Amino acid sequence: MHYLRILPPLLLVLILALSAGCTAPDELVDEGDQQVSSGGEVPPDIHLSNVRAFEGGQAYRTGSDLYHVLHLSGSWMEMGRQYGGLVGDELRLFHDEIVDDITSRGIDEADQIREARKSYDGYSPELQELLGGISQTSGLSMDEVLVLNAGMMLLTDAILEGDHPGACSGVGVWDGYTGDGTLVFGRNWDIQRESMQKYMRYLSVVVYHPEEGYPVANIHPLGNVYLETGMNSEGLFIELNNGGHSDPVWYPEREDTSSVLIRVLTESRTVDEAVRMLENTPADLSYILQIADPSHAVSLERATFDTRVRPSDDDGLVVAVNHFIPDYPPHWEGIVAPPRPASVDPRYDNLIRMAQSEEYRGHFTPDLMMQLLEIPIEEGGATFGGTVYQVVAVPETRTIWLRAIDHADWEEIPLAPLFG
Repeated sequence: MHYLRILPPLLLVLILALSAGCTAPDELVDEGDQQVSSGGEVPPDIHLSNVRAFEGGQAYRTGSDLYHVLHLSGSWMEMGRQYGGLVGDELRLFHDEIVDDITSRGIDEADQIREARKSYDGYSPELQELLGGISQTSGLSMDEVLVLNAGMMLLTDAILEGDHPGACSGVGVWDGYTGDGTLVFGRNWDIQRESMQKYMRYLSVVVYHPEEGYPVANIHPLGNVYLETGMNSEGLFIELNNGGHSDPVWYPEREDTSSVLIRVLTESRTVDEAVRMLENTPADLSYILQIADPSHAVSLERATFDTRVRPSDDDGLVVAVNHFIPDYPPHWEGIVAPPRPASVDPRYDNLIRMAQSEEYRGHFTPDLMMQLLEIPIEEGGATFGGTVYQVVAVPETRTIWLRAIDHADWEEIPLAPLFG
């Protein structure tokens, strides 16, 4: 998860996402009087409902009417227009609710706009075009689109007041750890559930079909276009964990990592290709990136000064939380902070222990991974009061399961028909 930090006097300082830059772009004007229509075709072999269509894009609800699914295609500007036209009403509600929430917690609207513009400045031209397109058809101004995009990050700082605990964890298993060798990945998205649970009704899967590159699915609340959890049509899956505990340095002139990950997924077929792209792209902030394809998974410790693929925790097992895992390369010593002790943050040890237990090792399936993710930290798992939503992914079949805790139970979302 990305963070902002508030320092007196009301100066918002980016910790893991927003990069400083020039002034925000001029607001874009709605073009024409396009109308959202009902109808359109649901992709075969997937149970979706409530179809809306707009300029070639479609919006659905998952089978149990729990989550939004958007299916967009064209240039990034065109996909942004489809996005805004399909769910403009929802974006307006989400924007107004979260802005009021953040304002009530001490960050005024002018500060929200200023920091949201900084976030925009750190994005690729493609994401900037996407956000511009949303502003043309959603009924939100450009500044409102940008504030909504940054809203969960702004809310994080308002809630935690700059004190950011360990957040997000992942566990990937394959070969001897699963019943048939198929890779299964589980991911916890952690911040603070009590304050964020009400926004999980906006949780979505947005599938982009750009004119160039592979289709990509981004799992995030509506209007949040940066990528922290996603999969592409080749079965390449990526999830991002905050790594600021290990390396807190920030380079605002570098592209935001959550923007880089969109490019990685549109341009990479395999883990190795994704790793090469990330090794050749300087990091703005420190992250632990878990990357999986149908054959295997790795944990990429991406410091601001170097990148390494950490050795697996076992043959067929990768576990990651929010700190780099020793032993470090010799030239990292004295630069990287040591991990939090297990007495403070037991999640890494807990997930290793559970995955290697007789109950799980050699038996993992998607259902068993869901069971593991549901185990609270007090009972040897990794889920705690900060866990907001969870994802299980099977790259081989391009399938995910999504669960927003205290909002809804697990929902299967086959991505292959949406990738086409």
